[in-house]
Amino acid sequence: MKLFAMVLRFYSYLFSLVFGLFVAGIAAVLLLSGATNYRFDMVPWVKGDAVLYVLLCSGLIGVLAAVLALTGKWKPLLVAFTFVCFALLVYGFFVSPVYRFYSADQAQAVAWLSFAALGAFAGSLMQYYPAARRR
Repeated sequence: MKLFAMVLRFYSYLFSLVFGLFVAGIAAVLLLSGATNYRFDMVPWVKGDAVLYVLLCSGLIGVLAAVLALTGKWKPLLVAFTFVCFALLVYGFFVSPVYRFYSADQAQAVAWLSFAALGAFAGSLMQYYPAARRR
């Protein structure tokens, strides 16, 4: 159980770091290029140019959450970030009536990404696995 908890914890750090860098990178490229032909229908409650700033800030928060949790400074931020990622993936792609899949392959890829986010959330909870039991 100790090894499983350690692997899940490491996975949550890695997921948050990579997902945060990916989302922030996409937003930064779109902001710097001045592109206007993008659609983020899966992001709820935010439309227009504001969605890029929300994605940029969210990505940076994900990177910050991974780094702070890895150093042991602020572990709840990682739990919150991974939960919000999972919740927004499920809501934005599967529950929201706005987004539609064009093929079964797209739905399967997003389902795997949502499952990966759920695993990262479970891994972030492993930070609170009692230290005495980890030794």
